[in-house]
Amino acid sequence: MPGKTLLSYLLLMAALLLSVTQATAQSKMSQVLVETNLPPACKNILLDFAEALIGPKKHRILRNPSAHVPFFQAFMLLSYNDQDSHVQFSAIPTADGCEVSYSESFEINTPCMEAREALFKRWQLIGKLSETTAVLRYDHPRDKKTLPADENDRASAYLTQTRNGEACLVTKKQQHIQVSKKN
Repeated sequence: MPGKTLLSYLLLMAALLLSVTQATAQSKMSQVLVETNLPPACKNILLDFAEALIGPKKHRILRNPSAHVPFFQAFMLLSYNDQDSHVQFSAIPTADGCEVSYSESFEINTPCMEAREALFKRWQLIGKLSETTAVLRYDHPRDKKTLPADENDRASAYLTQTRNGEACLVTKKQQHIQVSKKN
C-alpha cells in the first residue's frame, strides 16, 4: 500500500504542476505585457511584431520573469499546420527607445539544402559555422524599404543538418526590430 500511496501522491503533484504551468501561460502578448514595467515604446514594438509573426496561428506565451528589471523575456510555442516552433522574445528599454529581438527554432523533415531552396531562396549565404551548419541573411525582400540599412539588423537563419542529414534544425533570429506603422 505505501507504493500505491506514493504513486497517487506523485500523480496528484504532476497534475497540479501541469495545471499551474498551463494557468501561467497566456494566449496574447498584450496579456503578458500587462505584468511588466516596460515603457510604451517597448510594449508597442512587441505587440506589433508578435501580432505580425503570430497571425491566425495557435500559440501560447509564457513570460520569463527576470531579476534584471526592466529586461523582458517571453517564450512562445507557435503552432503551424504540421508542427510547433519555439520563439523567444527579448526587449530592453534604451535611451533611443527599445531594443527588441526574437529567435524562432523548429525542425523540418527534409535535408537543409532542400529547406534552403523551399523556404530561404531569397536569403544570402553568409558562410558556414561547421560542415553541417549554414548561416543565411535576409537581404532580398520584395519591398526594399523594409530592409534595415545596417546588415546586423537584418534577419539571420541558421540551418543545421540533423538525423544524419535527413532533417534540418532551423533557427531564425532578428535584433533591433523596428515595426513600421501602416499609413
